[in-house]
Amino acid sequence: MRDLIRNYKKILAGGNKDSDSDGESQPLVSSSYSSTSSFGTIFSAPTPTTESDEDNEKVNDFGQISKTHPLNSRFSLPHRQKHPNNYFDPSGIEIGAYSSQQFLYSPSYDKIADCIGDNPVTKTRDVLLKAPVSPDDFDYMDYVEPKKHTHNSLVTIFAIWNTTMGSSLLAMSWGIQMAGLLPGIIINIVVAALCHYTCYMLLSISNKHGLPGKTIEVHHLCKDLLGRWAEMLAKIFSIVVLLGADIVYMILMSNFLYNSVYFLYSSLSEMNITTDAAAVLCPKEVNATYSINSTNLSVVPVQTESLFDNLWNLYSTVPIYLSVIMFGVLNFKSPTFFTKFNSLGTISVLYLIVFVAVKAYNWGINIPNWDMEMYIKPTFTALSGMLSLSYFIHNIIISIMRNNKNQEHNGRDLTISFGLVTFTYLFIGVLFYISFPLAKSCIEDNILNNFSKHDTLTIIARVLLLFQLFTVFPLISFMLRNDVLGNINQVFKKSRFGDFTYGRVMFLNCILLFICVMFACFLPKIGTLIRYTGAMSGLVYIFMLPNLLKIASLRKDNELTTPKAFWHILIIIAGTLNLLSQFFIED
Repeated sequence: MRDLIRNYKKILAGGNKDSDSDGESQPLVSSSYSSTSSFGTIFSAPTPTTESDEDNEKVNDFGQISKTHPLNSRFSLPHRQKHPNNYFDPSGIEIGAYSSQQFLYSPSYDKIADCIGDNPVTKTRDVLLKAPVSPDDFDYMDYVEPKKHTHNSLVTIFAIWNTTMGSSLLAMSWGIQMAGLLPGIIINIVVAALCHYTCYMLLSISNKHGLPGKTIEVHHLCKDLLGRWAEMLAKIFSIVVLLGADIVYMILMSNFLYNSVYFLYSSLSEMNITTDAAAVLCPKEVNATYSINSTNLSVVPVQTESLFDNLWNLYSTVPIYLSVIMFGVLNFKSPTFFTKFNSLGTISVLYLIVFVAVKAYNWGINIPNWDMEMYIKPTFTALSGMLSLSYFIHNIIISIMRNNKNQEHNGRDLTISFGLVTFTYLFIGVLFYISFPLAKSCIEDNILNNFSKHDTLTIIARVLLLFQLFTVFPLISFMLRNDVLGNINQVFKKSRFGDFTYGRVMFLNCILLFICVMFACFLPKIGTLIRYTGAMSGLVYIFMLPNLLKIASLRKDNELTTPKAFWHILIIIAGTLNLLSQFFIED
């Protein structure tokens, strides 16, 4: 075998003229021992040094020494060869193998790809496609060079639209209430335009400084153009975004589960329901609901708490019950099962559009004083902070656009996508705001809280969203876990502390669920969480890193001028003020 390997090395070096011509005509394929997730984490596996590969060391595109293994070729070997020293998530999915464009064919890769398909709704596609190679599936004799999965412009547009849509849909009317109607519309359009501009900058910088055939992400660009500190900052705030999403999803799931079970219990126990099913609620006014069946709003008393209410409490027991269920789900062997339900994201958004349209049609327009809606409120930055997360897609935009079939249409497709996102947010937020029949201050950061537990359309919305978030939460947690453990592995790569074990994964899941439960019990305000998370992550990914990368790119090409530098620095200052202002707003 050693002689066979040496012969292949001679072929690679142009030697061994007496070798078979068929072997010389086949180019060798080199593989990098690293895999990059779309959320900013590099998972790498060290390559063992042997006598046969000492001469194959080379410096890769990011200044790291990599090796070209002579066995990674199109030559068929006479026996099955497993790849050594790969890092595995205890769920059974390999973390540190090759990327999808660099690795050999494997049945598990194909299985994951078929499971996800071309569904345009996942933020998890790149992570799952780049990680699922098991050493048991590794067979050099099965080598087939993988084809690049590309999509047409329509699929790319809806991928961005559906990926960007999130829990902000339920809070958009609350955000407009915090800013005022006309200022809210203007702020929404301005932030959308700014996010589109910085997204386009990342794409252009990637095209300019990336290498053909190499998987380049934002943190790679940061390391190459700005330095190690920028790379670490990009990774950290990718984790912050995922953690914030998990917390918000836990709060929403607890809310939807509580109301769904409450409705089922009241229906089976034939409770005497005194609240009209069509009532509109103002939770800020304690012990009062408002019926809209008559022209005059009447106060309906709230029922006293029963034993069921004590056992099934939204802010104490329900989050704990839910965390027990989710703990079992988070420790499933593979999260790919949940990707099959990602189409629920599109269904949920479409249903919310219909839901708001039907309610607005029944209520009619309710704006007592249009002149007051033209003035901006002092709390307007609550909306700008929230929108920084609503339009946040910057850490994966390069990965999404990389799969666009017509790369020359990236700018056009990105613009159309942001236009659809802006229209969806404004349609739901503005329409609900102008038609809401009570005082606008009663609008909740989750608009479903403004409806009775027995409202039919609201029940359907809660059940649908509960099932959707139940399938999304494990995927977000899976990416968060891989990002955290991947970074730990990089720091402690020479220590057993960096190994992936079931105990460490379960411990991390416990910490994650504990944090989520604490927020669900003591700070269940998704509007507040969204605006803080958006303002912090937006400062890094929307306002700062893209502009610093642009300045570095211009300086590298000797094209940086004072007006250009001033413009990009001004955007960074705006993001900083947006974050600082969040601490002076009372919800």
